[in-house]
Amino acid sequence: MFGRRCSTLATLAAAAIVGGAITPVLAAGQAGAATRPGNVTIYLAPNGKDSNSGTSSSSPLLTLAHAQAVLTKLNPTGNVTVLIKQGTYKASAITWSFYVPGHTVSFMPINYKVGGGRPAGGDPVFLDPTSGGTHIGQTWFTAILPTASSNSLHNGGNTGLRFYYLEVEDYTQGISFNGQAGHSYHNNTFYIQASMGVNDNDVSGMTFYDIGDSYAPGQTGYGDILFTDSSHDTIYNNTFDNFYNADDHDQLHALYITHFSSSNTVDHNLFENSNGEAVKVRDRSNYNNVYSNTFKSTGGVSAYLDDFCDQACVNANSGKYRECASYGNRFADNVIESNTWWDLIPAGETYAGGSGCSIPSGQERLNTTGNKT
Repeated sequence: MFGRRCSTLATLAAAAIVGGAITPVLAAGQAGAATRPGNVTIYLAPNGKDSNSGTSSSSPLLTLAHAQAVLTKLNPTGNVTVLIKQGTYKASAITWSFYVPGHTVSFMPINYKVGGGRPAGGDPVFLDPTSGGTHIGQTWFTAILPTASSNSLHNGGNTGLRFYYLEVEDYTQGISFNGQAGHSYHNNTFYIQASMGVNDNDVSGMTFYDIGDSYAPGQTGYGDILFTDSSHDTIYNNTFDNFYNADDHDQLHALYITHFSSSNTVDHNLFENSNGEAVKVRDRSNYNNVYSNTFKSTGGVSAYLDDFCDQACVNANSGKYRECASYGNRFADNVIESNTWWDLIPAGETYAGGSGCSIPSGQERLNTTGNKT
């Protein structure tokens, strides 16, 4: 059991950014535009060209990488909207570090209106490219903090990413919100909080289909959405269907909420067909609220798993770093049509993890109510 809990700790941070080196374009605060626009809209189309301006529907770009380059050059002061025409994009991994402090960066179908339902014409599809007939194996979208120390978000904060009604298919991982990348995340004993986080992001109406190394074997899959030092995110009304690893079956989850990822809301999602737990929470990721979701044919030991590596785990696995229990999490009003509802590893509602770890008085690791089959 110790090996299962701890086998991925040293590789998790690297997995969050596999698919592209951390070589983002300059962050917004470094661009030298003489006149900065307010709100900006960028257009993508399956027949777009990255030599186009991207600032009108008649001159769309093809890739998110060039959308980021255009935004960096424009250096806007307001909200950013990336409008994506329906169709299929065979898209390489994107490492994203462009944000506008105090504003949002949204990715959505070209005919979507925020607050409306799924737009007509289907969802734009982002498909992992193939090499020799096999999907490459990468993370579709990795959000990291700006690398320049002069940027106000270099040490974390509200990044304000918004994803609406897109389909992500045949990648090893879908989205990674990674507040660890580029920062120190452990001392000699413990994992430590690397930054203030990649926070305040929303994922709504999305479909994640055929995710994991069963479909894209270039790396091990850990999450359809992987949260690493990422808090105050909202995951609402999404479908997570067919998330499987060929090996390391228990390592892939629809949502992997780990290392100081707290106060996230997960509601009204459908999780179905997996060989790992659908939702996993780990290492001081507190006050997450998982409610009113449906779980069908999900694998692992339970639909929801709280798991961390204590001293006994470290003793059994040389080179690992200690973690502490998460607390104040809620799993409520969900429909679980298969599998055990929830589990704690190591066991104990008030077990914090030993010396150096604590749970506030009156708190437990997990509160459950109203769940049903």
